[in-house]
This record gives sequence, C-alpha cells and structure tokens, in this order.
Amino acid sequence: MKSLVTLTSALLLTTVFPAGALAPMIDCAADPGNIRCVTRDLGDSAGTIGSGPAIYQGGTDVLRGGFVTPDGRTLIVAVETLRNDDQFGAVMAIDLNTGNRTLISGYLNSIQRAGKGVKTQGDRGDTLDLYTLGNVTDVKPLPDGSLVAYAGQAIRIDPATGDRTLLWTPVTAGDTRVRDTVEVKYRASNTSTASGGSSSAPGGTISTPVGNVNVGGFLGGLFGGQKPAAPAQPAPASAAGPGNGYFCRQTDEKAPLPALPSHYMHVDAQGNIYLMGSNSPIGAGFALFKLDAKNDYRCTAISRFNADGDDVLGGGIPWTNSSMGSGPQFGNFALNGATLYASGGPNPNYMVVSVDLRTGERRLVSGQTHEGGAQIFKKGQGSGHIGSMLTFSGGKLYTTQEQVKAEAFTLVQIDPASGDRTILLPAKNTPLARGFASNVTLYAVPNSDQLLVWFNGALHVLDPKTGQNFILSR
Repeated sequence: MKSLVTLTSALLLTTVFPAGALAPMIDCAADPGNIRCVTRDLGDSAGTIGSGPAIYQGGTDVLRGGFVTPDGRTLIVAVETLRNDDQFGAVMAIDLNTGNRTLISGYLNSIQRAGKGVKTQGDRGDTLDLYTLGNVTDVKPLPDGSLVAYAGQAIRIDPATGDRTLLWTPVTAGDTRVRDTVEVKYRASNTSTASGGSSSAPGGTISTPVGNVNVGGFLGGLFGGQKPAAPAQPAPASAAGPGNGYFCRQTDEKAPLPALPSHYMHVDAQGNIYLMGSNSPIGAGFALFKLDAKNDYRCTAISRFNADGDDVLGGGIPWTNSSMGSGPQFGNFALNGATLYASGGPNPNYMVVSVDLRTGERRLVSGQTHEGGAQIFKKGQGSGHIGSMLTFSGGKLYTTQEQVKAEAFTLVQIDPASGDRTILLPAKNTPLARGFASNVTLYAVPNSDQLLVWFNGALHVLDPKTGQNFILSR
C-alpha cells in the first residue's frame, strides 16, 4: 500500500510538472565564465538562470521547506517573499534539469499569482480570500497527489489549479472576518470546553480556547449569517477538550489554551502530519505532534516531555533543561526509515535529535555545548557547528553552520551513529565558495548523492564528495 500511495502521488505531480533529470555537474573552476558559475548581485541577477517567475522580489525572499519528487526531477518548495507579515508567499516548482520555475499557488507579488483561497463574507461587508501563503515555511506531498503547505496553519493545495483550502489550524480566529465555515468543527464539544464553560451561548456565541466568539456570520444563517458554500463537517459527540480534539494539547490537559507547534512538517505515506511543539505557550511542554489523517487530522502526541524535562510519553532524553525557554529552534526535519531527525540550537546546546515514529523514543544524535550548555547534551567529535537546516542523504545527515557562524557556506556532515561532525568545504572558485548568507536550506535528491542548496539568493547543485557545485536556478 505504501508503494502504491507513493506511486500515485508521484504520478500526479509528474503529470502536472513534467521535468527532465538532474542537470549534470559543471566544473566551475575550469569554466569560470559559465553563467551558472557566476555570482551576481540579487537585484541584477533575479530571473537570469532558468525561466519563469523570479524568486527574488525585492524583499527578504528565501526558499524554505520543500521536497524533491520521487523521480528526482522537480523541487516543490515554499517561497517566503517580500515580508513575513503580508499575503505574499507561494509554492513553486523548480525543474532540476533546466532550473525553470513554475508558480503553483500563492502570491509572488501583486501581479504574479496562482490559485485562490476560500471566499468568505467579512463583517464589514467585504469579501475575503482566506488562506494566502504569507509567511509560508514548508510544503509536503499528500497521498492523494495534493500538497499541504504550512503558513501558520496547514493549507491543502490542488497542484493542478493552485486552489487552497484549510486542512488544519492550531487555533480558530477570534475575529469572524477571518474565519471560514469549516472552522465550526473546531468548536468545543457539546458537553464542555477545556475551561468548563458551555459550548454555546445565546446570540450565536460559542466558547473557544481563545475566548467567546460570535459565529453568527458563518453558521449558515442559523443566527442570521449568510449560508456557507459547503456544510461544515460535524464533530463527533465524544470529542472533548480544546478544539474538539483538533488542537494540540499542552502537557497539562486542563490548560485552556492549545499548544502551538513549530512551522516545519513531516508527512508520511499515510498522510499523517508531524509537527514539533516547543514549549509554546511557555509551560506547554515539548512534543512531537501527529495530525492523524484517519481521524480528520485531529492532534495527538507521539512523544512528549514537560517543561521541566520530565518524560511524559515515549521515553529517552529531553532536549532542553530550561523550563522557561523554547529549546533548540528546530528547522527542517530529515527522515530515515521510521526515524525522524531535527536539528537546531542553542538553548542550551546546538544539537541533532531523533524520534522513533513507532515508539516515540527520543535520542540525542549529535550535540555540542554552547556558552555553558549542559554536558548531557554533548555527543560526537568534530568542530563543525550544527545549524537548524537538516537533510538525510546517502546514509549521512547534513547541516550548515552559517546560522551559527557569520562566514561563507560551510556544509557539515554528521554520522547518525556516532554523532561525529565533519566540515565539507565547497571547491575553490565555485559559487558556494563566494558570498555570505544566513538563510540556507538543504534538500536531498532521491537516488542521488548530490544535494540542492539554497544560498545567497540562488538554488545550487552540490556534490558533497568533491565540493563541486553550480547555480541551477536564480
């Protein structure tokens, strides 16, 4: 079944975004004039390698989380563009043979856009387009061939049209002007809420984890609002707790507010979504959350420890000893079999941790002390620093240390067994050997030892063994 689901998803994405094989390596030291070997100022070079919409839009434009399709031909990636507090952000496909770019969904700017969200009537008589991809941080495939992007909430994308709908949200909005009829299912159960209040009140007000909310504008005319485009999915009578079981709970299950997961995801072959919880709000505890695809994406925890570091579920190490901190700032997940890896730092150490998706057991993979960090979180030899971006390729883990040290691109290879860290420098006179950038992202390519590297405003192809690299798309 797993292979069938993977094949189905791959065929659908390949049909929508046909592409060639990964481009062959270029020896930039021998061919320094090749356009794919020349680094240039962002403003002058945007859109000059590969056709299609430029990634750089004049603001803080970076590639975030994404994945390469199973055939190794296309990178599907989240593009955070302009600013992180507006509607601008998108999901893009990049052909790994040509570097050509295709906009799948979202707004790159006020002109270049794809797909639409859900139209809803605002309280002020305006029509709102919900589920833009502003502040998008990740995108992953779902078994049915659709995509899920994370932009503060999980948004389902039809790759053929770019249309966006809500898949899951960590909290419902307190303002009816930014709510969708589908959010009705997140209301507290018919018996009680987490705070003990009634789930409904006269005048179309319900008690939610974020306070009493008037829902007259989106309950389909029940309290005088307009009829929704589609009926909301009913919540089971047995559901209880914040958000009818959809929201992720704090360690203290009686806490009135839900836990707020971080913004990078792993999605398995069954469509389950995994998100890391990092003690937000303070005191919520730490967890690896699972949005269960078989239960309409309700949130459960598969591994958890409280804010004091005491095990609650799964066993193994905690990854912080600070009850008032968020722990390491984890970025992209990496997967090998049933082992999920995450890396980040500090607070109190830079480290790579793993969680067994079957048992919830937590393990320290590699770690280094930092400014008095705890020795218990130290593992492995080597001087390479651990950043928050991570990928798994060819039996090794890879991160970069620009987020830790202000210097040129430096790849760090990590042995998952020993935790040893090895610095791998790019070859001299190559694009990755020039420039500085703190926003670096790594992507593994199926059936290849080469990596994709977002660095200094361009997407590169890198051979970790030789250090050779070139610019694929810019």
